[in-house]
Amino acid sequence: MDFLYDHLSPNADYGDWHTATATLYVKVLPRITPFIQTGLFEREDSDGGLTVGAYTDWVPGLLYTYTAYTTSGSSEYLFNHRFDHHFYLNTGPLTMVVGGGYAEDHRDHQDWYWTVGPRVWRGRFIGEYRVTRYQSDPGAENSWSHLVSLGLGAEGRSWLFLTASVGEEAYVSTVVAPPQRVHHDYYELGLSYQRWLTPRMGLKGQVGWLDLGDDGDGYEKLGLGAGFFLEF
Repeated sequence: MDFLYDHLSPNADYGDWHTATATLYVKVLPRITPFIQTGLFEREDSDGGLTVGAYTDWVPGLLYTYTAYTTSGSSEYLFNHRFDHHFYLNTGPLTMVVGGGYAEDHRDHQDWYWTVGPRVWRGRFIGEYRVTRYQSDPGAENSWSHLVSLGLGAEGRSWLFLTASVGEEAYVSTVVAPPQRVHHDYYELGLSYQRWLTPRMGLKGQVGWLDLGDDGDGYEKLGLGAGFFLEF
């Protein structure tokens, strides 16, 4: 279970956002871990979403994949349909991540993305870099993002992750007449912590900051989250 509160500025224009999600992973099947996630979202309106997917271990120790499909209600902040698929190839010193996805919202937008990057996991340290290219239609608007994530910890004890992202958001807004091109540079920082209290239960916490464009055309967002996990 995860709960997230976001404070947006200018607050009079965007207000505060609230999110609650519950995710169930089924770990009893050989070489496949299916999951289902439900979410409640309050933006300018309230709506819900559903994600189903699986982690599949194709070649133990060498290749596994992540696959997910997401759908939601009619809120313009959520996806009507979204599909993601990532490959994880363990080459020894590195795990290469290659993936992509497609998303369609409720405003006649279609978006594609392609992502690639290395991941290093050595003892208590995890490091990852990811570069992602996006294309948004209508308008064939292209943009890029770069992500760096550093983690320290151990399974069954605790994990601390620091994540930084820089990139662009580019699309054609169809909610105004005539449609207008929108382009924002963004900067994002996040810190998350997960702590086991018993071998089967623990708590999670996170803080985050996002700068998406200038006032009048974008917003700044401060986020605070909390959650818990239970194995049964």
